[in-house]
Amino acid sequence: MIDAFMVIAYVMVIGIAIGAVAALLQKDLLRAAFLSGAESIALAFLFQALLAPDLGLTQAIVATVLMPGIIIIGIFKTRRHEEE
Repeated sequence: MIDAFMVIAYVMVIGIAIGAVAALLQKDLLRAAFLSGAESIALAFLFQALLAPDLGLTQAIVATVLMPGIIIIGIFKTRRHEEE
C-alpha cells in the first residue's frame, strides 16, 4: 500500500510539471517569470520533503527569487518603444 508521503510527493511532482508547462505556454513574459518562480518554490518544498534541505534552500533562494528577478529586469531593459 502506498503511504501518505508518496502520495504527497507524486502530487507535488505533478504540480511542478503543470507549473512548468504553464510558464512555457504564457504569451506575457512577466507572467511566465512569476509562474517560473512559483514552480520553483514548489520544487524547493519537494526537496525539503525529500530530506535534502541544502538543495531546498538553494532552490528557494536562487530559482525563486534571483532567477525571476533577473528575467524581469531583462524584460524591462529590452522593451521596444515604437516611434509615433
